[in-house]
Amino acid sequence: MLGLLLASAAVTPVLANVPHAKLSIEAQRQLFIRAETLADKPKNQLYQKWLVQLEDYPLTPYLEQKSLISYPYLSNRDAIEKFLVDYAESPLDRPLRKKWLEYLVKQNKSEVFLTSYRYIGEEDLACKQIEFMLDQPDLKAQAFKQIEALWVVGESQPKACDKIFKVWQAAGLRTPQLVWQRLVLAADGGDATLIPYLKTLLPDNQKYLADLWLAVRRSPSQVSRLSNFPKTFPERETQIITYGLSRLVWNDRDLALRSWQKLEKGFPFTLTQQQEIAEKFAVALAIINHADSEEWLEKAATASQDEELLRWHLAHVLRHRNWQHALDVIDFAPQKLSDEYLFQYWRARAYEEIKAPEQARQTYEKLADQRHYYGFLASGKLARKTNLNNLPLKFTQQELDSVGNLPAAQRAFEFRHLGRQLSARREWIFLQSQLNEQQLKIAAVLADQQGWHDQAIFTFSKAGYLDDLSRRFPMAFDQTLKSNAQKNNIDPAWAFAIVRRESSFMPDAYSEAGAQGLMQVLPGTASYIAKTKISSSSLYDPETNVELGTQYMRYLMDKMDNNAILATASYNAGWRRVKNWLPEKDSVPMDLWVETIPYKETRNYVKAVLAYQQIYSEQLGNSENKFKDLANMRISPRS
Repeated sequence: MLGLLLASAAVTPVLANVPHAKLSIEAQRQLFIRAETLADKPKNQLYQKWLVQLEDYPLTPYLEQKSLISYPYLSNRDAIEKFLVDYAESPLDRPLRKKWLEYLVKQNKSEVFLTSYRYIGEEDLACKQIEFMLDQPDLKAQAFKQIEALWVVGESQPKACDKIFKVWQAAGLRTPQLVWQRLVLAADGGDATLIPYLKTLLPDNQKYLADLWLAVRRSPSQVSRLSNFPKTFPERETQIITYGLSRLVWNDRDLALRSWQKLEKGFPFTLTQQQEIAEKFAVALAIINHADSEEWLEKAATASQDEELLRWHLAHVLRHRNWQHALDVIDFAPQKLSDEYLFQYWRARAYEEIKAPEQARQTYEKLADQRHYYGFLASGKLARKTNLNNLPLKFTQQELDSVGNLPAAQRAFEFRHLGRQLSARREWIFLQSQLNEQQLKIAAVLADQQGWHDQAIFTFSKAGYLDDLSRRFPMAFDQTLKSNAQKNNIDPAWAFAIVRRESSFMPDAYSEAGAQGLMQVLPGTASYIAKTKISSSSLYDPETNVELGTQYMRYLMDKMDNNAILATASYNAGWRRVKNWLPEKDSVPMDLWVETIPYKETRNYVKAVLAYQQIYSEQLGNSENKFKDLANMRISPRS
């Protein structure tokens, strides 16, 4: 490590050889924190002395990185390039490489830049690489290909790219077809503010297409006005119509249906476009049980491999209790799909309903040994215990040491000890990229031993090993969860299951919606439940988060007449929305109600939490199969 110090600030041989007592790991941690404050002054004698004492400390490369970032000069080229080779692709790489490349751009050192360059997510540097490539005749053709890939995107690129785009355009390579491709990308999910600029690049007789794209992007209902589409370029207009209809059907289903009737025969829809529209219409209509949903589901299913569409086709048939048709839908589905637990469970249920008990029993038997929502339902139908298939991973101390002593693992664990969770996760992600399947399993065990439960869970999943239940479903924060569950009169296994699904026991978890902490509590919800202002930062405290999260679970139970299924759905989607999903008249079997929850996220959430609750219930010492009751439970109509 010491060899990587700046040439101008290197430790002198006399100082480097000063004998020093081996520091304890705690002393090294404290010294590292102090050394960070001087790392940008690498010639400081105190810093050099500390660096010698930290020679074997896992995070010392971060001090060296900071020093090199402070002095990204050609005089330090050897040290910088060696560091970038030694720590390539790791979290230590990008910050220094970015600083080094930016320096080389300022110095116009094209050859050194091209040698050191690799893509690091900075488009301006990517464009500068191409600019330097254009100066070399043997790289020019490759550069033009890269320019096209940079230009044909749905977002604006940095101004640093303008120069290479002008060279590319001057070479006659920016064709109207490429402009159209970029326009489509910008309009369909990209940056719509790019459309007016792209309009200026289209031939005059095609400029109206850009206006059409923008109008339909802003308001999909524009496709209902035939006068908007003069059929000057019918194929391209059809692209816009396909996009608009696929969005309109979610906002105004009846208008979308009427619009399709007017547009279907008048425009050259390809088979692919017709199928795209059919699939979007079928799912959108099925979700609300629209009168036309059966027709569209049948139409779309004939040529579809889409799992969500075929699942909704089955759910729609089940909703109408057409059990024989359900069997037909399952038989018609691709084998890979029909063999899945979901389809096999409903095959058994359909056999049960059409009075084929032996076929139902045989199908339930196959499912009942699976540790899965549908496997647990099948075991409940058979009134037998669940089979958790718990097979703790077997490993040796040598395997633990082999992975645990890897530098990236050491750095990750050290950042954990220092409370720097983001840096720890970055190192852990890098570590995983360097491991084979068996090593990933060992890494998951190491994370668990460190109490790093979220990364243990994620790493086991990445390794594809799902049978080590005590590590995949840890009893973390158990006293906090148990005491608060008892205080709020809720099942502790349910509380554990919610935490497992919401955050995988990551105390600092944060969602795009603003939910925070172990139980992913929204600050507004927390303040409402607590009847006082709750600061966002306090929700990262496990005690506070669990206290408020379990109070919210109790609140939802009260809202939902003590029905934990509905309360679970409400935890994800909100209780008002769940109330609207309740049956209008007659009660509905629980399994069928869950299968027809409109939101895919909530549907999968409920299934997962119910399965996790069973696992945690057994880990808490209750071997009773909760699914015996759930398998025959009914959801009452809204009051």
